[in-house]
Parts: sequence; structure tokens; C-alpha cells
Amino acid sequence: MSVSASVPSGSKSARGNNNEVDRLSSLPDDLLHHVMSFLPMPEVVRTCLLSPRWRYLWTSTPFIRINHQDFKAENNSSRVDVKKLQKFGDQLLLLRDGTVSLDEAQISFTGRSSAWIHHAIKHKARFLHVSGFQHTLVMDSTAMLPSQHLTRIRLQHVCLLDLFIKMLNRDCPLLKHLELEHCELYVRGISSSSLKVLRIIDCLIGADLLISAMSLIHLSIIDPRCRRSVVITSDLSCLVSASISLRNDEFHYDHYYNDDTEVNHRLLDGLSHATMLELHAPLAELAFERGLQACPTFINLTKLVLGDWCMTADFFPLLRILHRSPKLKELTVKLEMEDCETCKDAESIALTLMRARSIRAYPRVERIKICCSKDDPRIGALVQALLPIFTPDGKISIEEY
Repeated sequence: MSVSASVPSGSKSARGNNNEVDRLSSLPDDLLHHVMSFLPMPEVVRTCLLSPRWRYLWTSTPFIRINHQDFKAENNSSRVDVKKLQKFGDQLLLLRDGTVSLDEAQISFTGRSSAWIHHAIKHKARFLHVSGFQHTLVMDSTAMLPSQHLTRIRLQHVCLLDLFIKMLNRDCPLLKHLELEHCELYVRGISSSSLKVLRIIDCLIGADLLISAMSLIHLSIIDPRCRRSVVITSDLSCLVSASISLRNDEFHYDHYYNDDTEVNHRLLDGLSHATMLELHAPLAELAFERGLQACPTFINLTKLVLGDWCMTADFFPLLRILHRSPKLKELTVKLEMEDCETCKDAESIALTLMRARSIRAYPRVERIKICCSKDDPRIGALVQALLPIFTPDGKISIEEY
């Protein structure tokens, strides 16, 4: 394989002093591979120049990393030398030892990604990290192969089509972790029976999405953007913890369609088995509040973290979720003075009447923590609203930002 840069032949770092012992090269291969894992992949390949001991060591690393950041154009650091990147990726996979299985494959590119992903899967990769750049990488069923070894997938700046997710649901029986960041999701459902952790962060939800992975332990949905699409959770009977944040303006208002069409999200439906729940949104968040009207009791919930959305004038959302959490022991309210004008404008008469219904049964909470700015005027009313649920020997604290 051609090497784009070399270590000077007279360099002590290459050959060492004649009177010194090369202790590093005497280490076993697995430790040297671990040392190499901290280097960019082009530098890993260049270690072949160090000594005969290192000549072929790079070919048996249990990882491959093809990253566009390592191939900046010489005359413009903001551009990528695509031809150089493609050549490096192709030769890297051609010359590496094909008998060595992969623990990790990281690919940050759009052009040859499918072929490189296929190589990683054929060589039993357990962790696959794919990131698009410049133009979002589109992944359909042709981008993947069935895998009996993949346990973790992380995708960034990728457009996912329904057939891709169906293949993951069906043909990756050991998949435990799925992380989607800054992606576009045109998928109907995530229902992998093996999936334990699902994180959806700052993604565009382009189609109605049903999350029904029966073995899921943790779920994060952080600041999604929706185009008239609904997010539904269902049948998450193994769920232990969940974190949902709805702070993105485009969750309510779609700049693409230039309207604020109301959609009926059912984010809370499948969260009833969680023991720890974190729900963040501006005031007022109707997606959460409407969800509380029909959601089942949170039968295992012992720890709850809420944001500004629960701070309506009558505290109905707060009291409602407390009423539905009979085992709750710890409550944290994090206030950041966030408002959602779209939700305020959309409040309906029917919802107002729902709020008027009296709620009488509450859990006995042992620890309450309120996090707020120093001059938040709502704290006194909030403390008064929480007194009925506070145990006499419990602890309440207020922490200022």
C-alpha cells in the first residue's frame, strides 16, 4: 500500500538509539493494537515504517476507521480530498488481513460507504459507526447485510429508509444499542426484539414512527423535528429508564410545509413500566399534557424529573402525572423559564375542562428538588402545590442555577 507520508529514516522515533532497547515493539500484538487505536487510521498505516516488527502489524488491527476529517485538501482545510479518501479506504480494506474479525468499524463518508459497510459486516464487526458529511448519506436495504455479530450501531447525518430499519429489526438478532443522531427517519417502526438501548437525538421524523422494541431498557428521544408525523411508544414492558426532550421549535411548527398542523403524539403510551422518567419541554407542552389524559399508570416509577411544561397556572400536568405515579419517591423539577408560544395558542376548551377535574390521590414523595434561577417568581406557588405529596420526614431542597 502506498503511504502518503513517511518517518525520516534517521529519526530516533523510527529506529531508536542503537544503545536503547525497543521496549514498545516487544509488547504483544494486542497491546500494540490498543496503542494504535488512539491514532488516526492513516497514522496507524504509517507505523509500518517504524521497523520490521511493525511492517504488517497494522493489517491485523481489530478496527477500521475511514474518516473524512483525515483527508483535508492541502490548499483548503474546509474541503475534503475525496479521491484520496476513496483510494485510502479501498486499499485499506484490500490489504488488511481478511482473517481478522473486527471489533469496530467507523466510516465517515458518502461515496463508497455501502461497500465499506459490507466489508465490516462480512468481517464480523460488533460496533458499526457510520456518519455522512456534506450531503446526508441515504441508507436503504442495500446499505446493510444480515449480521450475527453486530451489537451496537451509531448513525449520524444519515437518511434512513424503512427497508433499512426492517432489516435491522429482522436480520441483526444480537443488536443491543442503536444510536441515531442528526438523522432523517423515514421509517414506520423500530421493533427489534434484541434492542436494549435506543437513542434518537435531534432527528427529523419524516413518517409516523412506532417504537415497540419489547426488550428495550432505555429510551432517549431528544429534541425531534416532525413533519406532521406522530411518535408513538408501545409495549415497552422491560423499560427501566426514559428521557424525552421536546425543546426544538420544529417539533410543533413545520417550516417545510409552513404550517403548524396539530398532530396527536402518543409519546407516553409505552413508558408505564419505567422506574426512572425524565420529561423536558417548554411551557406549555400539549404533547405531554394530552398524553397524560390517556396514558396508563406508571406502575414502577420511583424517580421523576420534569421541566417547565408542568408549570401551568393550575399545575394540572404536574398533579396529573403525580396522580398516575403511586410509587414515586424522588421528584426533581428543573425550571429554565422556557415558553412554547405554539402550544399556548393551541390550548383548547376541551383541554381546559379536563384540567378542571379534581385529582385527590397522590404518592408520598420522600425527596423533592427544585432547580431554578435565583429570581424565578413561580417557586412559592410550586412549593405550595407540592406540600400535599410531601412526607413529614422527607427532604425538600432548592438549587439555584
